[in-house]
Amino acid sequence: MNTLVKGVIALLLLLGSIYCLQRFRAGYADAELSRGVPAEMEASASAVAPSVTEATNDPAQQAAISAESSGTNAAAVPATASGAKDSEAKPAKSKSFGWLGGFVGMMLVLAGMVAWEVAQWFSRRTGSVVFSEDAPSQNDPEYDAAEAEWAKGNHLDAIALMREYLKRNPREQYVAIRIAEIYEKDLSNPLAATLELEEVLTQGLSREKWGWTAIHLANLYSGSMNQPSKAMALLERIISEYPETGAAKKARSRLGIPEETAAAEEAEPEPPSEPGSDNPNLPRGFSSKKR
Repeated sequence: MNTLVKGVIALLLLLGSIYCLQRFRAGYADAELSRGVPAEMEASASAVAPSVTEATNDPAQQAAISAESSGTNAAAVPATASGAKDSEAKPAKSKSFGWLGGFVGMMLVLAGMVAWEVAQWFSRRTGSVVFSEDAPSQNDPEYDAAEAEWAKGNHLDAIALMREYLKRNPREQYVAIRIAEIYEKDLSNPLAATLELEEVLTQGLSREKWGWTAIHLANLYSGSMNQPSKAMALLERIISEYPETGAAKKARSRLGIPEETAAAEEAEPEPPSEPGSDNPNLPRGFSSKKR
């Protein structure tokens, strides 16, 4: 997934979360408003009753009107206003909470994308990306599909699938080494295998893995490619830059350098004797007695 597609997805998630938040706020406000309307209706109905009773001076008529209005209000207000409150406010509030769930979900996805990109940036910045140099302990279905094509004899199709997998998982450098192996052994194309291994050596391999990959490349140089000078230069580079690795021991053996000589070269030389001293075994500042 390239940067443009990721940016578009992140923008859509942000706009969608804002829309869901607005719908939640509007729905929740409507639900609260619908709950407040019956209380206002009941208050207005109770205010009407005293005004009607005050319109007549006859105590008997006032009592009758008051009883009639209170009975009517008691029957009408709870039956209509309270029913409307329960039937309208609850669905509106539950729907508003659905919009809230959509907002939370989109924000979580967006936060995950941002966190992944930040982690990738820091790993590239510090150079701390650890490359998977050997085949994984657990098989990946996509990589297994490529190996299945190889097993059928469809070597070019297998390489194409492996390249797609490597493009999505650039840290899995064992896939690039596997591609070079298919080029060399199955397709008899040492040039393609050489180019593949040269690219692998530019990646952040461990010292030991880099050395053995370089040994493999040196074998191609000295063998099928008929470029012994490149092979020798690469072996010398292994010895000088990765002297402690097993690949360096193999390189010294190929060049005929004894291990004793290599150990002597790696040992720290003794400090030179002081000028004017003809006996290097004397302590510093002393010289042999002149006769």
